[in-house]
Amino acid sequence: MMARRAALWLAVLGRTASAANYVGGQCVVGVTSGDLFPDKCAYGTQFTQTVSADYSLLWEVAYYDSYKVVKNGDAVHALVQCGVDAPTDLPAYAAGATLVEVPVTAVATTSSTYLPFIEMLGERRALKSYQSSFQYVSSPCLRKMHRDGMVEEKDAWADPPKLPDLEALGVQATFASSWGMDEHNAVLLTDTAEQQPNAVLKTAEYVEYVGLYFNREKEAAAAIEHIVANWLCTKEAVAGVVQDKAPVKVLWAQYWGSATCGDGSSGGWSVASGNTWYSEIIEAAGGSLIVPAVEAACESWGAPYLSTAQLLEVGADADVFISPGPWAADQDVSSMKAWENGRVFDNQGPNGANDWFERRVVEPDAVLQDLAVAFYPGASELEGLSRKWLRDVVAEEPVGGVSDEDLDAACPDIDAPYEFSSTDMCARLVVDNEPTPTTDQQTTTEGSSGSSKKNSSPNAASGGIIAVAVIASALVLLVVGGLSYYANRRLPPPAKALPADNQPVVTKAAETA
Repeated sequence: MMARRAALWLAVLGRTASAANYVGGQCVVGVTSGDLFPDKCAYGTQFTQTVSADYSLLWEVAYYDSYKVVKNGDAVHALVQCGVDAPTDLPAYAAGATLVEVPVTAVATTSSTYLPFIEMLGERRALKSYQSSFQYVSSPCLRKMHRDGMVEEKDAWADPPKLPDLEALGVQATFASSWGMDEHNAVLLTDTAEQQPNAVLKTAEYVEYVGLYFNREKEAAAAIEHIVANWLCTKEAVAGVVQDKAPVKVLWAQYWGSATCGDGSSGGWSVASGNTWYSEIIEAAGGSLIVPAVEAACESWGAPYLSTAQLLEVGADADVFISPGPWAADQDVSSMKAWENGRVFDNQGPNGANDWFERRVVEPDAVLQDLAVAFYPGASELEGLSRKWLRDVVAEEPVGGVSDEDLDAACPDIDAPYEFSSTDMCARLVVDNEPTPTTDQQTTTEGSSGSSKKNSSPNAASGGIIAVAVIASALVLLVVGGLSYYANRRLPPPAKALPADNQPVVTKAAETA
């Protein structure tokens, strides 16, 4: 590790700061003053005009010339630019902070959900270990790296057990949920604790949190701004489909064979509830979640489960039935309207069985598109979109994913940029809103939503208005976000994040729930 650091030290001419963040293990030499973090995290401020005025996160960061202080609940980390002496002037609230030299070059993670963040930042090679079994990983590139011995795994149940020595691997940060805080150099991610409204977007913003440790604020900002803008554009496109229609009734339940029922039988269906991440996306996609108002007949570890008979009653009028897990083929729900209409899905679609848990959380815009296509399969506004995770159970679509034999074809270059799952709806709306020559012929496009007569749609005019609104919204997101970002570079933050001593060069604070 020290040899690599020495090889990567960057000699700087003069004694002023760089025009860009030091990344990829680069350290500074000879710089005694100036801002070493010109690319900064604006986390949340760029979205207060386009998403919500009270948009805020559970974590905050304060920038100083040669270090940045990250506060997440009671955990405080001082991220110090390598090549600079450890700070002796930390603010009072960070007096006991854990020092981490950045940019980090060796990391681990306890959750597959955090793997896409590392890929989005262009830091696949920094991953040294996944602290669980790789059988749960979807990413072809990371699986290929594991196959080739570039990434280790932790599997206590293997024979013999696989227990990587993270300290020996030089791991500087292990991105972990609350369940993995006993790991070496654990860094807590509180993504699952983010609250409504807009919790799905706030969770995706943890790409910025992870980016702080790599000095990849620029890459993280590009990723989250794409996700949020695409969410807004997709949401507006859906609004053009729905208009004055009644929302699609959605039944959301997964079968659990180990649930025990009052009549002595086994097996039951999870009970959906409001104010959840899935209720938020269902609503944005033009649906209405069915929340059962019956006393569940089954339970498992204190959680309620519906019997199949109860499910059939609760979901009798459901237009769409989604199982956020593998479909229980031994359960007969063929009498439901959703089944009869071919609108029953599980999460084992084209991207595979594991990808739902790996990328669904970090790409809410893609999930929104999946649900929209499932809810309105014939809508011209959604024409060309394809489902990434939802699998048509009635049609017996195959379970998706990339086999071990196809890893090289799926990932020819482990350094290739991350590919987002979603379709860029903002770009589509710009193209769709351009005037087209009048024609009597029907325009047909292949896609999962079917084909339609675009020019004869009764919603064509409203679609143009919506497109203009969406484009304006996206522009506002970029312009206002940029202005807010540069304004906050030199303006003091709210009092909450300002220590009395050592005023930071750049600071931005968010309200902590």
